[in-house]
Amino acid sequence: MDGSLRDKLLRLGVHKGASQLRPRVPPAAAPDIPRANNPRAAAVDELWNIEAHTMFGVVKILRTTFGVDHVHGDRRLIRSLEQPFRGVHAEHALYLDTETTGLAGGAGTLAFLIGVGYFDTGDDQRFIVDQYFLQEPADEAAMLAHLESRVHQHDALVTFNGRAFDVPLLETRYVMQRIPPSFSEKTHLDLLIPSRQVWRGALASCSLGSLEFHLLGVHRDQQDIAGFLIPQLYREYLQAGAPRRHEEMQRVMYHNLHDILSMVTLSSRLLDAFDRPQAVEEHIAVATQFERAGDLEQAIATYARALQSPDSHAPSRQPPRARMAANLKKLDRHGEAVEHWQMLAAEGDRHALIELAMFYEWREKDIEKALKCARRAHMLAGDARTRAVILSRVARLERKSPKA
Repeated sequence: MDGSLRDKLLRLGVHKGASQLRPRVPPAAAPDIPRANNPRAAAVDELWNIEAHTMFGVVKILRTTFGVDHVHGDRRLIRSLEQPFRGVHAEHALYLDTETTGLAGGAGTLAFLIGVGYFDTGDDQRFIVDQYFLQEPADEAAMLAHLESRVHQHDALVTFNGRAFDVPLLETRYVMQRIPPSFSEKTHLDLLIPSRQVWRGALASCSLGSLEFHLLGVHRDQQDIAGFLIPQLYREYLQAGAPRRHEEMQRVMYHNLHDILSMVTLSSRLLDAFDRPQAVEEHIAVATQFERAGDLEQAIATYARALQSPDSHAPSRQPPRARMAANLKKLDRHGEAVEHWQMLAAEGDRHALIELAMFYEWREKDIEKALKCARRAHMLAGDARTRAVILSRVARLERKSPKA
């Protein structure tokens, strides 16, 4: 950029990024949400039961309160309070989920419904879900300012796919409304990431709906609605003149509310998977964590428990026996690793046959056994490139073989 143009832009107050952004309102200007029984609260309505006032106007909020013993699916909400998961304490966390005018994101996408859930661990323990509803797009600044006051009160965010979608979208909206967000200051636990670590090989999909059905015992009723329909429903709501009573928007609110409740129970289910693994995929996920931490002995012990799991013979993205043998090899415990490679080779595992070929050639100096394993691996090779690589090994062993 030309220097003179840059100077002119700076004098006009134009800066790159959001670091120089000046807030439109001080944090104190967004007051605490009044309780639903406060005389200032709006009359109870299907889409909101609280009206909170900010410098930018009125915020519409639907507040729903649950006892901590409330059962969602097959779990009580209180279980997530038992101990932290990945350093996040549930009593200090804000569970966040958005419903938007588009699924692709971008500057033109609005979050017209933002649900946040949080525990009140006072004398009357409860879990509160506040759903911010954007009755008119012009009310966005008020909604975001009030939401920021809520985010500010918590140490951590918990989302599902929030790193890739919800939080970047909201940060864009905050920048466009000239309100500095505090998301980056918070610990962010995106539950999609550990869910994929544990169940990617066991489930066809790790969507929240799939996890609800297969793991959480959640079965939504007919009031629920498919996520891809939600943007169109909001457009129809606006075109209809934003009537305060709107059945389709109630279904969207239901969908958002249950997403938040499922995040709470999913966090406790994940804690069980990592602390008290039962299924083979859960053992593998824990063992992988030990591997990443460099604790190979614990990883091997966990893979051994995975092999004793009732579903140990189920297809897996990383078979525990193969991972166990790989870690034994790293610890130079080749004799133990060979036993596992032999079992895998008997099942037609090409990679195990290559490992055996290397072991027999370089450690046992048994060229004939190495050649036999290499030839079997060549027969099992699927693509031309792999066959060529293995064939070069076979040719080299044949040259070394006294029987060739």
